[in-house]
Amino acid sequence: MRKTGKSKALLATGTMMAALLGGVITAAPANAADGLCTGSKTIRNSSSLHWVVPINVASNTIYCYLQYGNTGAGVRALQKNMNSCYGKRLELDSNFGPATRDALRDVQGRIGARVDGEYGRETLSKMKWARYNNETGARYDCTYLP
Repeated sequence: MRKTGKSKALLATGTMMAALLGGVITAAPANAADGLCTGSKTIRNSSSLHWVVPINVASNTIYCYLQYGNTGAGVRALQKNMNSCYGKRLELDSNFGPATRDALRDVQGRIGARVDGEYGRETLSKMKWARYNNETGARYDCTYLP
């Protein structure tokens, strides 16, 4: 096949698109199949205590992910838990920015999870979560989810 100006331009465009798509694919978090944590949920374990955890609202599951740049109630639940159980002093702004990412990396290192600054199944399972009193809303303790 003879290379013309048109075929060279098509080849360059194709190469550029492949590079861009490759970057998008590799930028997706490892646990993206679980879906983004778009909200929060109260989980009751007894008549007097409950946890508040991030969830994927569409699938109604706690198995979801959060990463830098995400916003919403799921991020706020994670921020509040890191403040309550791990002594962080994050502003509860529902924004997964640099402070939240850095705090999460520190927590991941402390709990023996992969230190990547992304919240997912591994971090969820290794993190302690604040339990709150249903009547007063006061924190009762920090414990693993059932």
